[in-house]
Amino acid sequence: MAELFGLVGGVVGPLLVLILLVVPLIVVHELGHLLVARWRGIAVEEFGIGFPPRIAVLHRGARTLLTLNALPFGGFVRMAGATEGSTERDGWERASLLSKTLVMLAGVLVNLLLAFALMLLLAGPLAERGELTLDAVQPGSPAAAAGIVASDRIAALNGAPFDRFETPLANIRALAGEQVSLTILSTSNVTREISVRLRTLEEAVDQGVLGIQISGLAPAGPLTRPVDQMITVALARTAEAGGAIIGGLADLVSAPFRSDSEAPGLAGPVGIAVGVAGAAERLGLSGLLQIAALLSANLAILNLLPIPPLDGGRVAVLVLRRVLGGERGRRAEQALVTGGALAMLLLFVWITLGDLVGIFTGAAQ
Repeated sequence: MAELFGLVGGVVGPLLVLILLVVPLIVVHELGHLLVARWRGIAVEEFGIGFPPRIAVLHRGARTLLTLNALPFGGFVRMAGATEGSTERDGWERASLLSKTLVMLAGVLVNLLLAFALMLLLAGPLAERGELTLDAVQPGSPAAAAGIVASDRIAALNGAPFDRFETPLANIRALAGEQVSLTILSTSNVTREISVRLRTLEEAVDQGVLGIQISGLAPAGPLTRPVDQMITVALARTAEAGGAIIGGLADLVSAPFRSDSEAPGLAGPVGIAVGVAGAAERLGLSGLLQIAALLSANLAILNLLPIPPLDGGRVAVLVLRRVLGGERGRRAEQALVTGGALAMLLLFVWITLGDLVGIFTGAAQ
């Protein structure tokens, strides 16, 4: 496993991340379209892994080809009878609006379910405790008064251990002015429980309620939770992951080339692949699964946007076509799908340019 992480962090790392982490999420998304299309009686001619040109046919079904294609950047589903004016009984053109809508939204649902399943693994069987490693303790702070030194590690707050994939002490300001219990580990792994009265919010201005500087969160072994808590944590993390992309959508235009320190983080496939590859060995398997869960939830929410050719946009266009009807509806659908595809392509290029600028300017510093 260590050799694999070392390889991912090397020269071919970003390509491996795309193939092994990002592409499977897109293929799973397309699999959702395939399964619901079959359920609704819509024939599928091809389920492609990667984009053409075709390399091989992996399986020949009664109606569907499973193919492997040369460009490893996603996947696709080719419906039967999808051409304008097709009269195939089990084709896309003859399918009902309800069936088409369900097929379009199936990919979103599958990505959300995958994100939840991965989060459930990380909240349960793969959950890890974390120990806070300290960089410094402020002189005269509550931490210093309690005998905490920079070489100590903090393992728990009020008896609750830290989860490696959560922000430790994130809610400690809500306890400002209160007495709290900290589990402390020394450099010789001696455990002690100490009681600390935190600063009030007024006292903590520019100092923090505890008075410590954190250098990191080190893995410290398995973390056990009851099943109901596992499910609650997984649901909350999935919702948080999906909400993160909503909060960042307003920054899509300005973020890629902003140089100020407050610029929001925004990365496309290239930036994600390079970033994950560089941190693969430090993240480990659990860290990579955490990123996969975050990306899957983000992919689901992104596809709900009413912009063709995203799934939400395709549904909106289908409804508009039904409302307008006839030739006018078909022209509107074609124009919106073409315009949306062009806009998404330009956005992809814009973000990718931002990724490349960040990579090369960062390397030059």
